[in-house]
Amino acid sequence: NTPAPAPTLCQRRRRHRIAALLSTALLLCLPCPTVPAMKEDHRLLERKRRGWTWPLKHFVPDTPGWRRLMERRFEQVSRIEDTTRRYNGWVQTMGMAAVAPNFTEIG
Repeated sequence: NTPAPAPTLCQRRRRHRIAALLSTALLLCLPCPTVPAMKEDHRLLERKRRGWTWPLKHFVPDTPGWRRLMERRFEQVSRIEDTTRRYNGWVQTMGMAAVAPNFTEIG
């Protein structure tokens, strides 16, 4: 009896890829723990507790021109029909309206 030849590099790589694919498939089949979404009444209580208001009372920078621009943008975003695009519009506009600082005197 002659011993079997050692696997080639190509064969070892193929076995490694197969093992990786099988372990990935196994992980995808395992149940995923999920966290239930916050109930609306709880969300509203948290919103009130944190002092959140709508429409925004203050913008960054808090100037009449920036306020006008952001209110116009919020109105435009509210007309977007696709919910994903509208959500993305809200997130981006909130970042501009309430978070982004003014780096110069004119914007």
